[in-house]
Amino acid sequence: MTADPVAALAPDRDVVAGQAREAVARFAALVRRIGPGDPPAVGDWSVRDVAVHVAWAMDRYTDFLGGTPSPATAVEQTATFSAAAIAEATDRTPEGLARAVDEAGERYFAAAARAEGPVTWHAGLSLSVPALLGLTLGEALVHGHDVAVALGEPWELPRAWARTVFRAALPALPLYVDAAATAGVHARIDVRLRGDPGARVVFDVADGTLTVRPAPVADPVDCHLWADPAAFLLVFYGRTTPMRPALRGRILAWGRRPWLGFALPGYLRRP
Repeated sequence: MTADPVAALAPDRDVVAGQAREAVARFAALVRRIGPGDPPAVGDWSVRDVAVHVAWAMDRYTDFLGGTPSPATAVEQTATFSAAAIAEATDRTPEGLARAVDEAGERYFAAAARAEGPVTWHAGLSLSVPALLGLTLGEALVHGHDVAVALGEPWELPRAWARTVFRAALPALPLYVDAAATAGVHARIDVRLRGDPGARVVFDVADGTLTVRPAPVADPVDCHLWADPAAFLLVFYGRTTPMRPALRGRILAWGRRPWLGFALPGYLRRP
């Protein structure tokens, strides 16, 4: 039995591997449709930059699976390493970028299939292979969304896949807490996703720290948050505000301090 109750919520290994592989293939197919331009996608990145980043991230994860720990001692350092990879990319044609994604994916999924123990992720965090695969699924889904929006292309966010990402990301979320935004904040938020009652958790924010615990807990909670998985994914990756899906009934908050449900994304830095 695992000693970490949150790690026990990690997705099934075979399920997440299949979902991640399909999402990466869909992302590569989207990259092939970029066309002659290079429109902005997210932050300072263009659509081609995003493609470089996704391939680079899978190659780094392949290294982790092989026993090489992440050089990033804090998660915010990953942006610097990714920027260097983007600057060094030589073949930025749509076909070349898509091929790089495909080939990085093949190396990565082969390494993941062979791996047995946990890997050392950024900031020294130990992650299971299913959790790592789930983070890759999140990368492909959300960055696919970025590229699709920039190109005006359709892009599906399957609810089952979004639920997988949520389960996989739970061990890493405390690393993303915004210490300044949560200074002096004390909040206990019960979070559940539509269609996955087993992944219900409590986010315990306490003056610059975040602890994730399986729900229910004995302590009283300040807010209950229910969300559509796809909407929750985009909110927590900073692609939309919680108010937009709330107005469409895709996010609901209630309890003695319901506003905390909408404040929660602001307590985290964007992955």
